[in-house]
Amino acid sequence: MSELDRGSSGVARRADYLQIPLTHSTEEDSWLVTYLDVITLLLVMFVVMLALSGGAAATPDETTVAAVDAAPLAGGGDEQSSPAMDDDAFTERARAALQDAGLSDDITVISHQGGVRFRISNDILYGSGEAVLSREGIRQLENLVPLLASSDYRITVAGHTDSLPIRTDRFPSNWELSSARAGSVVRLFESAGIARERLQATGYADARPLFRNDTEQGRSRNRRVEIILESQPPE
Repeated sequence: MSELDRGSSGVARRADYLQIPLTHSTEEDSWLVTYLDVITLLLVMFVVMLALSGGAAATPDETTVAAVDAAPLAGGGDEQSSPAMDDDAFTERARAALQDAGLSDDITVISHQGGVRFRISNDILYGSGEAVLSREGIRQLENLVPLLASSDYRITVAGHTDSLPIRTDRFPSNWELSSARAGSVVRLFESAGIARERLQATGYADARPLFRNDTEQGRSRNRRVEIILESQPPE
């Protein structure tokens, strides 16, 4: 096969690959051989460059999304102040204050979801069947005032009794007794300077016992006042 035939055969193969219609070559259009070689070389160069670059570059939108997704990780946990973490910190501060005041055995501090709870036995706060705070009860509650005043919690005072019925002129049932006891605590807090819009009182009688009411020990532990602190909803 002559050189011309071999060249023509190569041109035909490249023309078929690039889908370029081929006409019979003459000396006048022999430039087509060089043109097809250049096109082939450029195609190979672009393929190699694309392979070395590791693929198509990310679009501006993709880059922005990636940066937004990575932002919380870069910021760590400092920007997300968890309410639960604040509640735990307040609980520890309350326990330390009660320990310093010698009241850690009389007042139980409980951290719960969305707030903190103080639990105090009625036997310390009141006489039997009474809703007037005892001197010791006043002292214990006054030790809580600085803690409550330094917080932004909504404060609910809940009164609880045992299941033994009461029927007096002032307290026809445990509902009235538990409500009156909660009210006396709220009045003390208000007189100590805690904003009244943060306060509310409620009585549960014996409807929410912690222990069985068929033993004296159980009834004693069910007679209690709970000061429930809850995070205020945003306005």
